[in-house]
Amino acid sequence: MTAVLLLLVIFGGIALIVYVDNTTKAGRRAARLPTGRGEALPAAARPLPAPAPEPVESLVLRLPEPQRARAWGVLCAVADAQAEPGTPDARTAYLLAETRRTYLPETVRAYLALTDGARERLAGQGQPADTLLAEQLALIEDGVREALRHDHAAADRLMTQGRFLRERFVAGRDGGLELPGDATHD
Repeated sequence: MTAVLLLLVIFGGIALIVYVDNTTKAGRRAARLPTGRGEALPAAARPLPAPAPEPVESLVLRLPEPQRARAWGVLCAVADAQAEPGTPDARTAYLLAETRRTYLPETVRAYLALTDGARERLAGQGQPADTLLAEQLALIEDGVREALRHDHAAADRLMTQGRFLRERFVAGRDGGLELPGDATHD
């Protein structure tokens, strides 16, 4: 009982310290605000909104040929697949969305951000920037093509049906039906 009371006092003290600290910080913040009733901060004091990221289409248009055509082909394949009436399964839909939102833009941004010094360093290592970009775009392209080639939902349905049938017809040991060839039915 004493231990419980001791713990309550300790935790109560900690909670009081946190409360007082938060109240003090809130008072300091309020003191820094302009006087008046709920006046907004002057325009110069307001934080600037973060710039919107450049759309992937704009990024792709800044690439040199033939990488521009390859990246544009990936974008078209993704857009066509997303626009088809039959919705892709969840895995394919996720891959398509992430390719458009993250994978392709980040690859292109990394290439476009290369400085001349970085390009020279890569070339000195036997890995020219254009070749690396082409390899990365080929990986993305192959991944999208492979995802679109497989119908994961159909495969999942077939596997689920197989599990269902095994549960129904192999449950003979528990008094249910058994598969043909069972010794009791011969």
